[in-house]
Amino acid sequence: MSARAPFEDTLARLTAIFEQRSIPYALMGGLAVAAWGAPRATEDVDLLAGTGQSDEFDRALRAASFSVEWRRGGPDDPIPLLLRLRTPGGPEIDVVCATRAWEREIIGRAVRLRLPQALEIPVVAVEDLIILKLMAGGPGDLADVTDLLERAGPLPELEKRAAARGVLELLRQVRAATGH
Repeated sequence: MSARAPFEDTLARLTAIFEQRSIPYALMGGLAVAAWGAPRATEDVDLLAGTGQSDEFDRALRAASFSVEWRRGGPDDPIPLLLRLRTPGGPEIDVVCATRAWEREIIGRAVRLRLPQALEIPVVAVEDLIILKLMAGGPGDLADVTDLLERAGPLPELEKRAAARGVLELLRQVRAATGH
């Protein structure tokens, strides 16, 4: 039995599977916001990973006590392939499979950071996290954008990346509304 908390233990088991199989990945979502210093309470884990569905990968996940559910979206779905993982007593984990070149680029720009749970894992770069939050566009996501902009300092690539993902106008609206 691990001396770590269930949350940390679950995340450590999953990242070990990714690393053993050389699957590139990065933390995104609420934990990534917290890793970049913005206070954020969350009980789930969101990852972006350069993987797809395979029997070998499924077997490895099940052997590590994960329940595995693959969800395929339609042609216009913003998330064409999602892996939902659950463990008894552990956090809910959603793995967005990087099916597009720009998603794989985000993983490539990830920065290794230490989480409050003492794990050190790749976390999407703050500019990319802001873009992902703008693309999601919910009220909580936009509040996260505001918090990240307050803490991040200069982000020379942000407007270029926002324009490439079609959220430049929304970024400018958030900045105008908050003075950032």
